[in-house]
Amino acid sequence: MSPPLDVLVVDDEAPARDELAFLLRGRPAIGRVDEAVDAEQCLQRLTRRSVDAVFVDIHMPGLDGLDLARIIARMSPRPSVVFVTAYEEHAVEAFGIEAVDFLMKPVRPERLDITVRRLQRAGASTPGPEAPFSDRVAVAHGDEILLIPADEIRVAVADGDQVFALTPEHRWPVRATLAELEERLTGHGFMRVHRSYLANLRHVASLESFFNGTYLLKLDGLRDLAIPVSRRHAAALRAAIRL
Repeated sequence: MSPPLDVLVVDDEAPARDELAFLLRGRPAIGRVDEAVDAEQCLQRLTRRSVDAVFVDIHMPGLDGLDLARIIARMSPRPSVVFVTAYEEHAVEAFGIEAVDFLMKPVRPERLDITVRRLQRAGASTPGPEAPFSDRVAVAHGDEILLIPADEIRVAVADGDQVFALTPEHRWPVRATLAELEERLTGHGFMRVHRSYLANLRHVASLESFFNGTYLLKLDGLRDLAIPVSRRHAAALRAAIRL
């Protein structure tokens, strides 16, 4: 079992900082949780005591979170960085800075669990071999369980309590939640574009402006399906496809 992670939460807004620290302290994988009110205090803390990860609010007075992350990137040892913000427009710039994750406020506990698991993997000093079948998804087919290569899947869709993996030929029921698939498939080109859709960006055919900052996404092999992209995820998607 991996040792607990020591983290530092940096946010000039006390309620948001305290809430995130509270959520982190409730995770078994998290050890010590320290807090800093701005970038200057964060850097002072890091010179006195190393941490495994820093949760950085982007919009702060003085040195903002993006500039702070660039300084942290030059440190040795270098803690992992997780960006946290209520302003989705920052996702475009943040996407170009090496970070383990990007969280939108208010932070959802189930989304934070994914971030913590990513931090655990990023913090491994000697990465082990890729988990067996990590590039495939188990789907139900009658009395059989089939393993579908991730690259064949265009999108995973949550429909009520059931999740389906869509390929050009089939709509497969999956024995996993969308959050579980998001954690497993992010490294294989998938991105959450809506609370009900996890899309394979390697198969993007077109992106159409819809309304109020949202989009409709179409994928190769599923041209009759228009996938909604919510405002919450639009900026990160634009950055991912360099729009």
